Amino acid sequence: MFELALPVIKDLSLPMSGALVLILVGLLIMRPQSSALRLAYGGCLLLFFALGVVRMLAALLHWDIAMHAALLLVINNLLFMFAFVCFWFGPRFFTKVQAVQKNAAVSSGVATKNSALFSAVDAAPQPVMDQTHNPNPAMESEQAHADVQPQLAAKLTEFMRTHKPYLEPHITVERLAIKLNVSPKLLSATINSELQMNFFELISNYRVVEAKQRLADASLQEKPICEIMKSCGFNSKSVFNQAFKKSVGVTPSIYRLQCAQVNCHPPVERLEQRNY
Repeated sequence: MFELALPVIKDLSLPMSGALVLILVGLLIMRPQSSALRLAYGGCLLLFFALGVVRMLAALLHWDIAMHAALLLVINNLLFMFAFVCFWFGPRFFTKVQAVQKNAAVSSGVATKNSALFSAVDAAPQPVMDQTHNPNPAMESEQAHADVQPQLAAKLTEFMRTHKPYLEPHITVERLAIKLNVSPKLLSATINSELQMNFFELISNYRVVEAKQRLADASLQEKPICEIMKSCGFNSKSVFNQAFKKSVGVTPSIYRLQCAQVNCHPPVERLEQRNY
């Protein structure tokens, strides 16, 4: 039986070796993500290794196979197995190495940034404090906010007059704070303490003033009230009518009719001059 199988094994050695080389080249080109190629290569490698073992046994048992051919086939087995291990586990190893290097780079960048920040803080002049006095940080913060609120209120009033951010339909206290380069908390506290209203009331009042001016404009008499409402920043007709009537005392349509009847051209109203 072995005598009949040995010629076949001998004939299969060269094609199997060529097939393994081709599959290795395919793995190199297509990268080891191709699971089908890896499985095919593993199967061929096992068969090739079995051929080498049989040829080695045949050489040791003095069959009709040369010893150097058997040794060469075994060496080929070992080389192919080494290549197979590299292609199978190599990408995982290099992926882990790259992840570790990336994390190290990120940590190094954060440490450098923090170091620069702390250096800048340490280099900044520190105020001389009385060692016998232990102030409350919260009280100091509130006092600092109270000192800058009048200036911020004046800056806010001028910004609202010149840039009209209230015309933006989706304006928020955070977006307005970014425009003024202050914190939302400080801006909200300033509106509450200095203007005696909250942020939404402030925006609504400015929008109502803008709507009054446009409704009284003779050149805009043909423009629908709904379009004027949207151009002033309102998104809801009911909210617009409610805010307008609360501020003016009449609905927008009645106000426009009154202005048209008396040829009303009111002066530009300054919201900051109104008493809330």
